[in-house]
Order: sequence, then structure tokens, then C-alpha cells
Amino acid sequence: MSLLTPWFLAGLGILAVPVIIHLTHRQRSRVTAFPSLMFLRKLPFKSLNRRRIRHPLLFALRCAAIVLLALAFARPFLDTTEGVEGGSARDVVLLLDVSASLGFGERWEAALDSARAVLDGLGEGDRVAVASFDEQARERLPLTLDLEAARVALEGLSPSDLGTRIEAGLQLAGRILAEPEGRVREVALISDFQRTGWEDGGRVRLPDGVSLRAASVAGEEAANVALAEAALRTADGGRVRLVARLANMGETPVDALPVSLEVGGRTVATIPVDMPPRGTGTVVFEDLALPEGRSRARLTIPGDGLEVDDVFRFVAASEAGLRTLILETNRGQDRSLFLERALGIGEAPRIEASRAPASGIDAGGLSSVDFVVLNDGDLADAGRAGRLRDWVSAGGGLLIVLGPGAQMDRWSAAGQGLLGAEPGPLVDVGEGRRLSWLDYDHAVFELFSAPRSGDFSGARFVRFWQVEPAEGTAVLARFDSGEPALLEHVVGEGRVLVWTSTLDRFWNDLALQPVFLPFVQRLALHATGYREPERWIVAGGVLELGSLVEAGDGGLDGGDGEWVLVDPAGDRHQLEIAEGPTWIDFPETGFYQVEARDDAVQAVTVAVNPPIAESDLVPVATERVVEAAGGASPAGATGEDGSTVDGEEVPRRAELWWLLLALAALVLGVESVLANRWTRRRPASALTGA
Repeated sequence: MSLLTPWFLAGLGILAVPVIIHLTHRQRSRVTAFPSLMFLRKLPFKSLNRRRIRHPLLFALRCAAIVLLALAFARPFLDTTEGVEGGSARDVVLLLDVSASLGFGERWEAALDSARAVLDGLGEGDRVAVASFDEQARERLPLTLDLEAARVALEGLSPSDLGTRIEAGLQLAGRILAEPEGRVREVALISDFQRTGWEDGGRVRLPDGVSLRAASVAGEEAANVALAEAALRTADGGRVRLVARLANMGETPVDALPVSLEVGGRTVATIPVDMPPRGTGTVVFEDLALPEGRSRARLTIPGDGLEVDDVFRFVAASEAGLRTLILETNRGQDRSLFLERALGIGEAPRIEASRAPASGIDAGGLSSVDFVVLNDGDLADAGRAGRLRDWVSAGGGLLIVLGPGAQMDRWSAAGQGLLGAEPGPLVDVGEGRRLSWLDYDHAVFELFSAPRSGDFSGARFVRFWQVEPAEGTAVLARFDSGEPALLEHVVGEGRVLVWTSTLDRFWNDLALQPVFLPFVQRLALHATGYREPERWIVAGGVLELGSLVEAGDGGLDGGDGEWVLVDPAGDRHQLEIAEGPTWIDFPETGFYQVEARDDAVQAVTVAVNPPIAESDLVPVATERVVEAAGGASPAGATGEDGSTVDGEEVPRRAELWWLLLALAALVLGVESVLANRWTRRRPASALTGA
């Protein structure tokens, strides 16, 4: 007999409870009234305080109940064998893990050896199906009597670059063996049982009558270092800074591991990094000059047991950043200082801000910028308002900050159209107002929706402009009195955001709050519709052809021509263009290229990397998988799988916990009946204690 959770046997220490109760409990004395004792002779009285177990049977029953409960929670089971007539036919699903982690060391060869042992154990009349799984499960060979075909299907398998989902494999095996045909049905699962591949486990069970035999190839502790991420940040002078992050998945520290950066096939720099056990490390490549356009780049580390995560691929390209123009009234006051500094701190992307008088705006000055801030200015001039409206309609992003110089009563009709609201009076509140409602589902405030990610309620507002939103204008934030603080509406292809107070220290102290910097940057990114370039994706991901065409270099026009996908091995695949969106799968690590069939110059590169979770090689106990799926006990990785050649025996697990719980309930019931009966029948002494 074995125990699944032997630590519950510590509950046997509770046996001391009934012992203490039986030895310390005293029967409550019964007081009897008696007349005067003056005529009775006084005799010496000796009291002997003996403690003994008054009801041994009750004591034994209570101890037995505690022992049975402790054993039940320890989950005892017996590995038994069930006799099967000689020659009984079996249906066996050979379920093989082909995820990326099987490429570590000798795991794949061990998995193939274990699978061959299962096939060798099949007898005449036995059928076998071959299935594999990584993130998805696939049936490689349906149930067949042809064992040679199964061996051929087995030899055609190899580890993929995808993650692990044991649950998907068990679901497929259950469907293959769903229909009982009077045959013994088994699943032979061979895997390294990665813990990350069983995080959602326990929700799948095999059909009744189907047993599971698990063979693990995890082996001893596996040390592994993985390249996890690469982030490009734009620096001054058109140069960039690259931040690389690594993860040490082993239990031993890593010292001076060299990390190399290659751009366009040329090694740029190599920097060593140290990492603690089960920790991370960061390498920063400063002051990099990237070639024009989009270049293929790689981060590499020396090879270890799992080679698939020793290379990280990405597309390197310098960004021009967001060009911002702050329009302000020339009043000799530096009202844009906080705003300009907050915009300039951004790195992803870099925001380049410049200032100009609001009165001198023209179409030529607007054509070279992405984002405009009208800070404490008015739109009384219809020509100026019209030029801003035309620029926004063409796709520009505008932020209107209403300050003391806004002069809302003087705005032209074109200016009020850009405002997206009916101007109201200036609100002056000495006690101050707070921001009480924010639309955390909106892109501007989504960053602050998590706990401890930023608090706007600390800012105090003493003045703001009251406006009435027009139809089609959304309110994104309100003061505690209900008036709008931030509004948004769409003008043509562009967006207009309106902030009804200042973005300095004149009317409020928001600029002194920690949320000010990210808030201003989120306003700029949302107004311009900025999206960070897709520099790499995870293997198994998909991208839409239209988004790739828009992101590509070389003048991709996105026409109705034919497109070709070139995989990492150099093979070309014709893309089937659907009426709706055309999705492209990227199942392997490496560099893909999507190009026009008749014009190879029109091409875009996609970098694909393995999922970082696949680098964590810590296994889950095979007993947990077997118990959750409802199968037999686990087998060894070298063919000790309990299979039979002549159909003599089939392993079965006999679990005893439910029987122990039933016995514990029965014992407690008997104890309760006896305790109540003996308590009612206890004789009352006429002179209690005498």
C-alpha cells in the first residue's frame, strides 16, 4: 500500500485530545439539601483524586475515528492487477509529448525508447494509435493492427518549437478511446511532465474504463538559461539602447555568461551577465547605430542542454519618435514647462517636443508633427481653428488644455467644433475638487487600473472650465461634483482630447503627483494612435496579412496581388487570400518573410521565438496527472510500463480513502449513540461526593 499525501499522517497527533478529555473530565456533582449536622458525629474524611478512563469503549471509538480520518486524508491506494483472459485484445493510444522542452539533453531519445517499448509489449490482436501533443494535440495514426506503421509514424516525429499542454493530449486520447468495444483500453503517456504544461490540469478525465500509464523522461535536475526579451529604446542623435533580459531556470548561480548581439549578421558587442539561482539578469547595449530600415537581429548565449532558447530573434529598426508641437499664448509665463518635461521623458517611443506661439500656426508647421497641444490658448480666430481641424481630420492628434487664456466666450464656431462641447463658465472652488471617476477601460487610464498602479484622487483642483459635452463626445474623467475633466471625440481620421484645467501648478497640483508623467504620455500615445512595432512574436502565434503589409518596408502597397510566405528553412508557401482577414501561422522559431510573389523587394520580416514558459523544466509529479485523469499508476521511463504481451494482467489502482471515510463516519455514529445512552442512564447518588 502507498500514500499519495503522507503528510496528513501528522494528524495522528490529535489522538492526544480524547486522552486529555477522558483523564481531565470530571462528572458534575449534584447538590442535595440536608438539615443541621449538629447531632452527627464528625468522622475523619480522606479524599483520593484518582483519574481513570471511565468509559474505555467510548475512548477507543474516538481514537479509532481520528486514526481513520488521518489515513483517509493521506489517500492510501493499492497497485493491483486485474486478470484478463489470455489473448484479450487491447486498444492502446501511444501519446507522445513533442513540445520544445523534449529537445533538452537526451530526453527525446529516452521518449522514443519508451515509446518503442510500448510497441514491443503489444501482442497479436492489439491495436495501437499514435498521437502527439505540444500546445495542440494531433492524431498521427488511427487505431490499427499494423505495428510497423506505428513504428514509422513514431520515427517521423520530432520536438517542435511550441509549448506544452498535457490536457490537450489527454482530451484527444479520450476521444480516440471513447467508444467501448469489449476491449481493454489504455493510454500510454510519455512526457517530461513540465509543471508549466499542467497549470490548468485536473479538468480532464479519461472515459470510464480507460486506464492511463505515465512514463516520465524528466530525469534529474535540469539547469537551463533562456533569453527572454529584447526591448529597443530610442536615444539621442538617432542612436538606440537595447535592453536584453535573461532567466536562469536552474538551482545554481550563473557567473559571467557572455551575451552577444548580432545585427544584420555582424556581431556588434558581447557583454557578460551574472544571475542568481532561479533568478533573472539584464544586459544593456548602449549607443547603438542601426542600419536604415528593418534589420534582422539576434541575441545569443553559449549553448546548453536546451538550444531552442539560446537564441532570441527580433527585428531592429530605429524609430523617428513622436514629433510634438506645443502651441501656447506668449504671455511671458512658462506654462508649458511641466508638460514639455513630461513628454520628453518617454522612451517607447521617444517624444520630441517643441514650442511655438499659438497665433503663428500655419499648415506648413503642422505638416511635420504628429501631436499638437494647444496649451492655454484660444480658438477665436476661425482661420487658425480651420487649419487645426483640417490637420486633425487627416489623422493628427490634438490635446486642448483649457487654462486662464482660453477665453471660452470668444471662440469661433470652428473652434467650438474642435472642442466637441458647449463652452460654459469658469468654476472657482476655494475648497478644491477631486477626480472621482475615471474610465479605466479606456486606453488613457487602462495603465492605472491595477491595484497600486497610480492614484489620481490625491490631486486637488481649485479652478476649471465647465463644459457641456456635445453628441458624440465621450467623457473619460469627472470631478467629484460631476463636471467633466477629460473629454474625447473623433474628427475625421484624428482624435481630439480636451482637458478642462491646466497641466501645471496654477489651477491644480496634478503635476506634483506620481501619475502625472505616465498620464501625459498616455494622452500623447492615444491621441496619435501610436502602436509599438511588432519586433517579434511567440511560436504558434498568428498575424494578419494586412497589418504586416502596413508595417513593411520597400513600398508595400497592400494590393490584391499574390503573397508568398518564406519559412526559416527557405521554403516558399503560397498564401491563400480570403475575402476577409487573411491570418498567417508561425509555428517555428526563426525568421519568416512575407513578400509579394512577383516583387521580392516588397517584403516584411517576422521574427519568431519559443515561449519562455517552455524553458522552465521543473516537472510535476506524474502521480498528480494519473490521479487527475483517472488511470493506472505511473511507469518508468525505460519501458517498465506494466504492459503485457499475452494479455495476462492489466494494472489497476484501488483507492481506499472513501472506504476509510465511511468507516470513520460509522464509528462516530456508534460513539454518539453510546455516549448519549450512557449519559441518560447515569445513576444519581443521594450523597454525591460523600
